Amino acid sequence: MEHGYARGAQAADPIRFDISRRVDALDRNYRHLSIDEIAREADDLRHLGWAHGFAAVCRLAGALNDAVSREGRAAMIPAYLEYLREATWSDPRDDRAGELLLAAVSVRLAS
Repeated sequence: MEHGYARGAQAADPIRFDISRRVDALDRNYRHLSIDEIAREADDLRHLGWAHGFAAVCRLAGALNDAVSREGRAAMIPAYLEYLREATWSDPRDDRAGELLLAAVSVRLAS
């Protein structure tokens, strides 16, 4: 997976910065949100990723939505958020990034 984008480029990439800000806000607040609110936030991230060509963000956010819809609070939300951050800063041209990050979530959940 290529990391052609640095986090220091936030001002130059407002969409990436917005995604990052939303992931950080969800990380701060998910403990106080209902399952429906968490799913809605994840779905909003998925749509934002899709609309702006961030396939890895789209895949990870969709997986988070599926996990909380299926498992509720038992879902390992922090693991998904950690890899969503990674997806935010990965090169959107890297078609494998989403698959690799989902595999990393699976490995983390299995341990």
